[in-house]
Amino acid sequence: MNGKNKTSSKKTLIIILSIALAAVMFIPMLYSSIYLGAFWDPYGRLDNVPVAFVNMDKSVTKDGKEYAVGKELEKNLKTNDKVAWKFVSYEDAQKGVKGTDYYAMIEIPEDFSQKIAASQDGTFNTPEVIYEGNKGRNFVFSQISEKVAESIKTEVSSSIQKEISKALIDSLYDVKVSIKDAGDGASQLQDGTQKLLDGSKTLADGLGTAASGSGQLKDGLMQASNGAATLENGTKQLLDGSNTLSSGLNQASNGSAGLISGLNTLANGEAQVVDGSGKLIDGLNTFKQNLTASNDQIPKLVGGAKALSDGTAALKAGAKDLTYDNVKALADGINLESGAISNANSKIDPSLLNDINNSSLTDIDKQKIALLIGTIKSLNTANQNNNIGGHLSDLAEAVKPLPDTLQQLSDGSKNLYSGINQLVSGLSETQNKAAVGVDQLIAGAKAIQNGSSALQAGLNTATEKTGELSSGLNQLSIGSTSLRDGLQSASAGTTSLKDGLNTAAVKTGELTDGLNKLSSGSVALKNGLNDANDGAAKLKDGLISGFDKMNENLKFNSDNMSKFVSAPVTLKDNSINDIKYYGEGLAPYFVCLSLWLGSMFINLVLSIAKKLNVTENRFIRSFGGKFAFGAIMATLQALILSFALVKGLNIDATNITSFYVSNIFIAIVFFSVMYGVSHAIGVIGTPIMFIIFLLQLSSSGGTFPIETAPTFYRVVGQIFPMTYAINTLRMIIGGVNTAVLHKDIIILLTFMIAFLGGGFTLRVILNLFKSKDNDDDAQELNAA
Repeated sequence: MNGKNKTSSKKTLIIILSIALAAVMFIPMLYSSIYLGAFWDPYGRLDNVPVAFVNMDKSVTKDGKEYAVGKELEKNLKTNDKVAWKFVSYEDAQKGVKGTDYYAMIEIPEDFSQKIAASQDGTFNTPEVIYEGNKGRNFVFSQISEKVAESIKTEVSSSIQKEISKALIDSLYDVKVSIKDAGDGASQLQDGTQKLLDGSKTLADGLGTAASGSGQLKDGLMQASNGAATLENGTKQLLDGSNTLSSGLNQASNGSAGLISGLNTLANGEAQVVDGSGKLIDGLNTFKQNLTASNDQIPKLVGGAKALSDGTAALKAGAKDLTYDNVKALADGINLESGAISNANSKIDPSLLNDINNSSLTDIDKQKIALLIGTIKSLNTANQNNNIGGHLSDLAEAVKPLPDTLQQLSDGSKNLYSGINQLVSGLSETQNKAAVGVDQLIAGAKAIQNGSSALQAGLNTATEKTGELSSGLNQLSIGSTSLRDGLQSASAGTTSLKDGLNTAAVKTGELTDGLNKLSSGSVALKNGLNDANDGAAKLKDGLISGFDKMNENLKFNSDNMSKFVSAPVTLKDNSINDIKYYGEGLAPYFVCLSLWLGSMFINLVLSIAKKLNVTENRFIRSFGGKFAFGAIMATLQALILSFALVKGLNIDATNITSFYVSNIFIAIVFFSVMYGVSHAIGVIGTPIMFIIFLLQLSSSGGTFPIETAPTFYRVVGQIFPMTYAINTLRMIIGGVNTAVLHKDIIILLTFMIAFLGGGFTLRVILNLFKSKDNDDDAQELNAA
């Protein structure tokens, strides 16, 4: 009966252990698939995680452009599925984050757009995107939501950079155009300053010439003034001659009885005198009219003077036939006239022609004046050649007053010529004053004409009516008186002419001083304009050079530059060993954890079965048989786990067969480590393996890089097999580095051989010590 109960109990124990062993086969699969299945792709399901968005921003309008960044951002986020955006009020967002409605909130303040708009004016008040997360609720998601907020900030910053850079580039193009315009303006400025410089040079030369000419004009006016003084003296002499003429005519009147024959000739000469006086008056009138115009009437004036001289010569020629008693007065007058002409000729200084030629008068005026002087010289030559005084010597006493008068008239005509010469030299400066003097000359000439006409009428009457000779001579005396009066007026006019010429000379001196100052100033102006022209040329060259450099370097427009500034760098992802899902990244870690736990449970069941002597099979009870049985169980665990991950979670390994083989290899290595420990020290090895399991959780680098762990864990991780098992699976799933993979496999094989061999050896050694202890105990019992 007891034997049957013992057999029944063993069968029951075997069934229980078999069930437990079967359950252990699924532990790795359940552990990995359940956990990884729950978090296989959490980032792909963030659109279910609620995050509050609060738009407090108020739009603003600046320079005709509306800034509503918050509104635009909200519109963009409504099509963004990174998280489950909830567009709520500030109060609801605060309540939801502090409660359980939202994991985080993102707030756009009310002055967001205003600060961005102000940046266009150079007022840089950085706008804020306010993030507030409930990190205590889920720290991992708080890190993710911070990245979302950072991406929003980056998006807004990119938009701001795009707008600002666009405005900046547009401004640069405006500056480029302005520099071009400034360069063109500088070119025009330089052209203008060049023209001013050329004009200033001409001005300086002209003012220098004007100053020199004004000096010459001053000298000419002084000469004209001296000539006017000479004219004044001549008119005075003419006035004295007119007085003598008047006296001579009275004497001639007394001796008129015997003058019939001579008076015929004298009447003819007097007619010429009248005609010459008329021409002289016409010339003076024309001269007066043309004082403000051209001087083409001077020949008439000169012709009139010549006709007067010729008439006087004819008068002397007619008087030579008179007897001494009858024409004495006439002969004396002709002698005086001849002497006066000779005297006038002697007073003509040869340097006068040179002064006239060097004066500022026109060539025509110089020729006319020279002709007048030549006429006087010719008249003097004619008097000398004809020897009129010798022919009238018998008549000298009778006609003496007439020759004196004619001499005075000749002197007056000479002085008149000299005065006209001086008048012409200063004509352009003293026209108005000269006109007054010419009026006086015209009046005097008219008086001469009237007197000569009266003389002619008297001579004609004397010829026809000898008894009326006295009356004619009286009329001639009256005419001579008018001549005297006219000459008095001419004398006064020449005095005024002299004073006016003196004044003009003084003022011309002042003009010369002013022109000299202007000339000096024009030279300074020319130098200043030269500097300005150089500066304008440098400005033009600088602006053109600046424009060329800007035009050469400014190859982009505002649109493509704003795009570049908003995204100056792009990230080209050339990552290797791509992992698509979060679960794939964690799979190596959790597969190794699962296989470690599975091996622990297999080893635990085998240790219990050994302890309870469940089987008497020597192979199963042997070291190799038990290892083979455990390795088979570990292989089954790995196959079930791999199948669940490949078919259930669709894990994307580089090679599925390698994935299966790697899991089997890792499972056998883990079992070998635990079997070696448990074989050597028994059931106590299970808690030791659990402690090692805990150490491996934190030192294998399964989640975060091992470099982020403290030094202790980084050192410990190098002596545990899970570190190398995780690296092996990472390469099988993500990408293979053959050298590293072979190294990890060799290390794992080393762990497997070392723990199996070490466990077996240690067990043998312990058994030897145990057998020796048993023998000693037996000997002690026998001895007792």
